[in-house]
Amino acid sequence: MPEELEQIGLVDIEVLHHQFDVDSVIRYVHEGIVPIDRTYPLDLYRKYEAQRWNISELDFTQDKDDWMNLTDAERDTFLRVATGFHHGERQVAVDIVPLLMAAPRDEHKMYLTSQLEDETRHTLFFDRFYREVVGLAATDIMDTLDQSYRYMSETFIGSFGYLAYIADQIRRHPDNRKLLASGITNYHLWIEGVLALSVAKITLNFCKSQHKLPGFHKGFLATTRDESRHVVFGMKLLKELIADDPSLQSVVYETVITMLTMGSTYTQIIDYSPLLVERDDVRHIMMNNLRKKLNMVEIPIPQQLDKMISAVQPETAAGG
Repeated sequence: MPEELEQIGLVDIEVLHHQFDVDSVIRYVHEGIVPIDRTYPLDLYRKYEAQRWNISELDFTQDKDDWMNLTDAERDTFLRVATGFHHGERQVAVDIVPLLMAAPRDEHKMYLTSQLEDETRHTLFFDRFYREVVGLAATDIMDTLDQSYRYMSETFIGSFGYLAYIADQIRRHPDNRKLLASGITNYHLWIEGVLALSVAKITLNFCKSQHKLPGFHKGFLATTRDESRHVVFGMKLLKELIADDPSLQSVVYETVITMLTMGSTYTQIIDYSPLLVERDDVRHIMMNNLRKKLNMVEIPIPQQLDKMISAVQPETAAGG
């Protein structure tokens, strides 16, 4: 493993914030902790213990000034991109329990308890940012989400709704491996491995290049490192499930096709240029993220699916 990737897994969030960027952390997602094998759930749990961080230690003082000095277009685009992640974190936090109960081994269940805590921390991180920096005068977590919903991407709603549906089905039928494989594909591969990483790359590159919103950058970069554990766990579990039952490979494909289909319908086109990224760049970010996840599961990409991936629009990845 390259020394840079090894260091990403070891440093505290202060060093992570100052010495690394989101591109390095996303590379860590795909390459930094792949070598683990059968013991992966507890290996990832130990990484969780070492990498855990506290929301209360973040300082948003500079972020408040920076936010006021952004242009209206920068603020609007930033919120249209970031809000999907905020709502997604809340969704995965409340829907992870059925997946935890259906996980095949105790080691899987033990690891997923750490992921539940991560998702809660990420939700509260965004809640702090929206209240203290964006200025939403919310009374509680749900009020923050309600107020930010006007920025919510149409293209994300389908995948979040599918997660609520599939989580309920898994709760009712915890021994059904097809449901579990679809849930992991929706949760770990699509929402966390594709949507979340696309949003992270766009917003964090803007913060880093413009030297703005340091509290957000520090917290969201640490969040992205947390996602590395989540994504690797999900891809390893999918690989394990498919090894036990090869028919589940088609479930992964079907779920990804469903996500792409639901995410392809939107009424608003976003101008990403205020965040210094072009539409075609967003497309390629998403296509690369999706292909890399399927490669991590070690399954081929069928021609029909590859055509759908190649035709994807940026709104599917970062909001629309």
